Amino acid sequence: MNLLLQTSHSNLKAQIAVTGSKSETNRLLLLKALFPNVTLANTSNSDDSEVMQKALQGNEEIVDIHHAGTAMRFLTAYFAVNEGREVVLTGSSRMQERPIKVLVEALEQL
Repeated sequence: MNLLLQTSHSNLKAQIAVTGSKSETNRLLLLKALFPNVTLANTSNSDDSEVMQKALQGNEEIVDIHHAGTAMRFLTAYFAVNEGREVVLTGSSRMQERPIKVLVEALEQL
């Protein structure tokens, strides 16, 4: 499969109502990191979302996502496209046992 990823230069202005769930919040935090003009409201204050936000806003070389599986997958992809930055993602002992080999291999191919 061949994919072409491009940055959009359109200037969309819209509001989207969200429930404030952890799942939606983590996705929105990632979008905000990619598109800084995005404004967020009604976000979750869950541990997973706080870990995600801290990782996206920080400059640490080692990022501990504790037990946040969604953050692990999203941040693996996010940091893979941040040229010139090396980050070690780690987490709880259980998180370190979870498989992400398929994701890493897919990112390597891209």
